[in-house]
Amino acid sequence: MFRYTDPSGRSFLSNNDVAEQYQRVLQGFYDRFARRINSAFTWIEALQVLAGGQSAQSTSVSWRAFPLTAGTTDKKIDDDRFSFQDEYVEWRTEHDSAQLASVTFTTEFPEYFEAFAAVGFESLKTAVQDVIPEADPTADELFGPGVNPGAISPLARLRQFHRNLGKNPWNNGSKGILCLTQQFNTVNALFNLLTECGVPRDAGDPEDTCAAVGGACGPGRSSDPAVCAESQRAARGQLGYTLRDPAGIRIVKLEGSWKINDGVIDVNDSAQNGGAWVISRNGRRATLTVVPGLTLDGKRLTTGAQVSRKLQVAAELLVAPNASLPEWARIGAESDSRGPA
Repeated sequence: MFRYTDPSGRSFLSNNDVAEQYQRVLQGFYDRFARRINSAFTWIEALQVLAGGQSAQSTSVSWRAFPLTAGTTDKKIDDDRFSFQDEYVEWRTEHDSAQLASVTFTTEFPEYFEAFAAVGFESLKTAVQDVIPEADPTADELFGPGVNPGAISPLARLRQFHRNLGKNPWNNGSKGILCLTQQFNTVNALFNLLTECGVPRDAGDPEDTCAAVGGACGPGRSSDPAVCAESQRAARGQLGYTLRDPAGIRIVKLEGSWKINDGVIDVNDSAQNGGAWVISRNGRRATLTVVPGLTLDGKRLTTGAQVSRKLQVAAELLVAPNASLPEWARIGAESDSRGPA
């Protein structure tokens, strides 16, 4: 099994049981979707054993975090995250005397925290505190009222934690935000998108593929069409590809014109931004603190959705010529492939 690394860059908090749980889950996703017939999506192991000493190349697919499909006000997008924030990015706002004080963005998938939940309550509590240092979560908060995590199996703990994410105050916004929870922001959806859009098509341009793969791709989103078109281009170019380790979505940068007290700053430069913008957890989390005098494109900051319009995130892929892949990983070999040895 491939030793998938901690997507947050925290080395699973040195907990080997958590690492093994997470790696088994990730292996299941890669193995399931790499077996899609005629898709150029393949196992990550295949990109490590290329013929002729070749090396896989990295490519990044980026989009903006603002949810184009929301069709409502910025305030409602902020207030109803589970309904509207659907671009593999979710956020929580904090206010001070009715003024926006900070916006915290996350792209972390729940599978990471589920691995800690499977191991036990204390492990999960430690993981929550690693994200939110001031947190002191109870079992009722993390698993639901009346649930004794020590009396149920690891799989039951994992599932109960997941079911309770919308009510968990350390995730639903009342006390904090941990991970992606909106119904379309899932690992399964990302893998399915990459896989279905990787079946080579003769008709139309790669950019037309999203509308042709049914529910796997949402044409009205920012993320799906970008990822889908890149997948189709690779497939038409006879390239095999996979989601690079660590699997997930990376926060890249804020765009736009930023100023503090009318002085232009590079908001992505910690030496200039006065602590206003901090990306952490290996690009899976970021916080914008509205320091005095901070403006975006000449306007005062009032909502997280306003900031999300300028937030660029990305999925990173590894690609290589299909002919250089081992035979068990090539396009068309999926039906009887042994998979990675």
